[in-house]
Amino acid sequence: MDLLDGIDYRPALMQFGSTLEQVMTIFSSVLDIDEHGQVTNADDAEWRAAQYIRRYCDQEYIVEPPFEAWELELP
Repeated sequence: MDLLDGIDYRPALMQFGSTLEQVMTIFSSVLDIDEHGQVTNADDAEWRAAQYIRRYCDQEYIVEPPFEAWELELP
């Protein structure tokens, strides 16, 4: 994803399991699946997860729009 170009984020995700868990939480919270089991917004879910990774690795990055509580809550 372009948002993460040039950022070595893999070590950050693997160093602490909770970071990867948060990324997966955001992805799955945003992901929408219709009544036929088809994903309708994979790009949106990937983008929001990538924004979290970018913010985690680059404290100056501003997430727009800011994360909503429901996106960050573990199921």
